[in-house]
Amino acid sequence: MRHLLCSILFLLLVAGAVSCRQEKQEEHAYDLSTSQALLAIGEQLLNEPEESPVLSPELSRQLEETSEGRQLTGILQNQRLQRELIHEANLLLATERYNDLAGLLERAQREDLATSQLLELAGLPQAFQALRLFCARRPYERAADLEQNLDFLRPWARQLQTLSPTFQAFYQEQQQQLMAMRQQEAVAAEEHILRELDRKLASAKNASQATDFLGQAANEFPQLPILQLVQRIDNEWHPTELFLKQLNSPAGFLARASTRERLSLELAIALIWNKIGLDLHQRIADEWKISGDTISLTGTLLRAVCLNNTTFFENGIRAWQDQASPDDLLHDAPSYLPDYLKILLQDAPATSWQASAPDFATTLSRFLENTQ
Repeated sequence: MRHLLCSILFLLLVAGAVSCRQEKQEEHAYDLSTSQALLAIGEQLLNEPEESPVLSPELSRQLEETSEGRQLTGILQNQRLQRELIHEANLLLATERYNDLAGLLERAQREDLATSQLLELAGLPQAFQALRLFCARRPYERAADLEQNLDFLRPWARQLQTLSPTFQAFYQEQQQQLMAMRQQEAVAAEEHILRELDRKLASAKNASQATDFLGQAANEFPQLPILQLVQRIDNEWHPTELFLKQLNSPAGFLARASTRERLSLELAIALIWNKIGLDLHQRIADEWKISGDTISLTGTLLRAVCLNNTTFFENGIRAWQDQASPDDLLHDAPSYLPDYLKILLQDAPATSWQASAPDFATTLSRFLENTQ
């Protein structure tokens, strides 16, 4: 634009000089008003290079007398209009009047006043509206909600990042938050599934439902850590090669496990208990001896069976009663109850009741005495 203005000024001055020579030769008077107008414009351009000269009515009249002057007038007027449009666009951005900004850009393109600088703002109204909506919905409680809104914002992310390093840091922070929320939700979902599985396995009435329950959970959450230990074959859960390898590893795999790992291990043992031989039963019993406190209710009951320990079993019964609903207390019982009754028969003194071969009612009464 600056080069074009200088070229026009140069042509006008040359034309003026030629005219002067001709008029001097012909000894005619000549008008310097156009040349003076050009000089005035040139001085403004030199003194205020970032601004378009303001054309007074007198300057405009003088420039209109030549075709070059009229061309220069048009260029200067367009340039001023373009600067005013950019100034107005910045004000609309600053005041978050995005709909008005979109209308301004459409008008500038329609009137052929949209400079490259102004066109850089194209799409910004929608981008800022999307960003404002994204922020208005915060905080996001679920990872799925945050992910959906990041997808909504993504078409404008590159443009916003180009304009603002602050947005770039903000966008990266939201992506990191999404990953953290996914991880937290995965841990929470795993905890919920395993605790529900524990309640079913520890219930004499609901233990048969545990297989299908875990199967449904596996379809929804295929990354559950317990699925690395057990696999479903012919509608039954069996140990994986990884789990069998762990069962045959040096003593202490239960004791070494973290709380989260321990819960999966205890429930996996309960799921495959009837699918493994006596040698692995003994191996697991040895683990229970050195493993410390159990994490699950099912683990408490199964450890009592493995170690033939009535105290462990009674602890499990009390824990089961604490968790059971009133209806469960009437119509359900802890898992492995027959094993507990066998332990009572083995441990009872011969003089009290074992020698007389008590009936079920007597055995149940003895069981109830031990659970008071």
